[in-house]
Amino acid sequence: MMEKHKGIVGIAGTVILLTIYVATAPPSLTWAHQGADGGDLATAVVWGSIPHPPGSPTYLLLGDLFIHLPWGDPAWRLNLMSAVLAAGAAGLTTMTVWDLLRRTGEDARPSTLGAAALTGGLCLGLSPLFWSQAIITEVYTPAAFFAALVMALSIRGGPAWALGLSWGMGQGAHPTLIFLAPLIIWGAWGEKDGRLSRLATVYLLALLGWGVLYGPVLLARGDVPCPWGDVSTCNGWWALVSGRMYRGYLFALPLVDLPRRLLAWGGLLARQFTPLGAVLSGLGVACLWRKQRSLVSASALAFGAASVYAIGYNTADSLVYLVPALPLTALWLGAGLAQATGWLSHRLRRWAWTILLLPILQVLLFWGQINLSGDSAAIEWTELVLDRAPSRAVLITEQDAHTFTLLYAQDVLGKRPDVTVVDEDLWGQEPYHRMMMDILELEDNGRALSLEEALHQTGRPTVRVTDLVVTEEESP
Repeated sequence: MMEKHKGIVGIAGTVILLTIYVATAPPSLTWAHQGADGGDLATAVVWGSIPHPPGSPTYLLLGDLFIHLPWGDPAWRLNLMSAVLAAGAAGLTTMTVWDLLRRTGEDARPSTLGAAALTGGLCLGLSPLFWSQAIITEVYTPAAFFAALVMALSIRGGPAWALGLSWGMGQGAHPTLIFLAPLIIWGAWGEKDGRLSRLATVYLLALLGWGVLYGPVLLARGDVPCPWGDVSTCNGWWALVSGRMYRGYLFALPLVDLPRRLLAWGGLLARQFTPLGAVLSGLGVACLWRKQRSLVSASALAFGAASVYAIGYNTADSLVYLVPALPLTALWLGAGLAQATGWLSHRLRRWAWTILLLPILQVLLFWGQINLSGDSAAIEWTELVLDRAPSRAVLITEQDAHTFTLLYAQDVLGKRPDVTVVDEDLWGQEPYHRMMMDILELEDNGRALSLEEALHQTGRPTVRVTDLVVTEEESP
């Protein structure tokens, strides 16, 4: 009976969040909420090519399923995929909070467990960082789904093979799931018998899953030209899956910027569940420490490792890497909510469900900031640029958002196939340079041409996309 109640609560949370996500999702591509890479991901899914490093093979496999839905344009279908997997992650977290509370001996009444678990899952789904990624074409909430699945299997004591494969597939969505290793060890070590063999099974199957995804899955898409590398060679494949292009950002934040980044990190965490939720999360950590010290240590190590990575990564939007780690914080919040629910139920009896006011408060606070249902700025800008471009023009771009959205409009929506988009920043990358030389029908004479030389040899009209947008109101 308890399992039935847990399932009902988990499904209820999933449905509520999916409804909110669909209502606030943009109608197509968006540049909001750090969504600049959406055009690259959508184009890769539709064309069977490979997106930017490390290739995100799990995302590509899932995208192949959603891209065939009959509603909306391809970008909207991938927005929907983010929404479905984000709602699923929150639903899994809801049921995991339930399991954790029973494991730690909290009040076992369904009403108490249900109130705390449902509120914890909804608060995760409605935290502004999580919500912002749940409605756009990006890899973070698919990664969060697998993080929530790994967390659920670890706490519930799921089969070693399921835990290992889930972890391996999660790393195919985003490599930051490697930071779940402490939780994996805790979950595999929880069984008294066969600990070493169980842990070995988990890691071997995770490695197998990773190898299949980054090996055959990516190699099967290598026939379609992509600007990120030639996966038909060992060096090209490793450059892609290891993210060689982005290694310069890793732990490269200047020390002078560290205090500001730490303040941003702390402010972001305090904001996710509202300040009240942050206090309840701290209460939950304290309560869990007395009953499940090893779990608190494992989850804190996992979240701490993800935080160090996000803080040290030298890009302006690096804190978005915390999205797959947020389900861990929802565990702490759930434990704190259980304490609050128990206090209310013992003193005010039927008032335990008033803790659901917390996610309602999140909706009221964050809806206006997150809602993109009327956002068409990226597509309108793209249409403006393509309408104004001369026939057979070479369009020079300087930003990922511009490059990827124009390519999506061309390759997926079929607009203006006569023009060619060239990214100035990517021109110096060998795979991109080689691909664009073929597209521009220029001969490689053994010397890497500069962009200016290549454009001169084409004899085609050349224009920067920023020059095509002449008024402040029309600029992105």
